[in-house]
Amino acid sequence: MDFEGRARIHSHLDIAPLIDIVFLLLVFFMLTSTFMVPEAIELELPESSSATVIDITPIIVSLEQTGQLALNGERIEQEQLRGAIEALLKQDADSAITLKSDARTEVQQLLAVMDEIRAAGGTDVALATLQK
Repeated sequence: MDFEGRARIHSHLDIAPLIDIVFLLLVFFMLTSTFMVPEAIELELPESSSATVIDITPIIVSLEQTGQLALNGERIEQEQLRGAIEALLKQDADSAITLKSDARTEVQQLLAVMDEIRAAGGTDVALATLQK
């Protein structure tokens, strides 16, 4: 019995092709995944310790610090706001309206927009805030 004559077979696993496949999968998933489109208006909402969480409402009015308005993500002039909200309330009269106003917006601008909303028939108006 000659055991010294046997040669041991040393095998190794080449990891380079595995890394290539992992990178290809990463690129595939990055290209095929969908990303959320950010809201058209960037607002810094005011904070409130008594804020409550509610469901997203179908009518959202956004007011920037500069006075720019948006209705459901689309820019609108303040003179057109009343007619647009009236048209949305005709479709669903029980719709709640969420007013997202920048924390640095002047109070007079905010009150003017709230008056337009109420004049259009919006009775259920909520101000969007961040919880502390």
